Amino acid sequence: MSIFDEVNSWEKTEGANIFSSILNVSEPVILDYGCGAGNYSFAAAYAFDQKCKVYAVDTNKQCLDYVSSRSKDAKINCIIPVEGREDYRHDFDSDLFDLVIYADMFHGEEKTYNGLHRFVMLEEAKRTLKKGGILAVLPFHLSNFRDKYKKKCKYTYKKLTDEICEYGFKYIEKDLQGIHFEKVYSPYYQQKGGITFDSLERGKLLVFEK
Repeated sequence: MSIFDEVNSWEKTEGANIFSSILNVSEPVILDYGCGAGNYSFAAAYAFDQKCKVYAVDTNKQCLDYVSSRSKDAKINCIIPVEGREDYRHDFDSDLFDLVIYADMFHGEEKTYNGLHRFVMLEEAKRTLKKGGILAVLPFHLSNFRDKYKKKCKYTYKKLTDEICEYGFKYIEKDLQGIHFEKVYSPYYQQKGGITFDSLERGKLLVFEK
């Protein structure tokens, strides 16, 4: 079994279970912002047996083409690829989503915003989520984060959770893990070889309710 087969299996099982366990809504509307290869978009689609609408947003057209191609091959019609904006704002109506997914979107080294883009994204999540909607955040490399004053400081899950709650979200403790899929699709790591599914980085999924 190739690593891509293992990723696909994860989307249908563990990945799908993540979203079915945090959202109890029939036919939800979902945003996967910074979708990349769409692993979390597909997991969400499987979680709700495609009885949902998943907007897979990214600024990288190659990613969107890949998601479109995979959707077509898998006969999945509920995933809608959308080109994102460079300023991290959403072109979606307010109070639209039941679930917003930010998987590996909070970093500390973003060139344009000095790592402060997450504050814009939190504002947009609060605006576009329905009341009672769920925000799922999967952060990595917390030691590179910067605070609101652009000061680089080591974050913890607790520090980040408190920061997100300042935007009016309620933290829900869940024992859930997500996966950092970047190495699967990186030409550098593909050429280097030796990447296995079990070696992919995992992190705590932080769950919040609006």
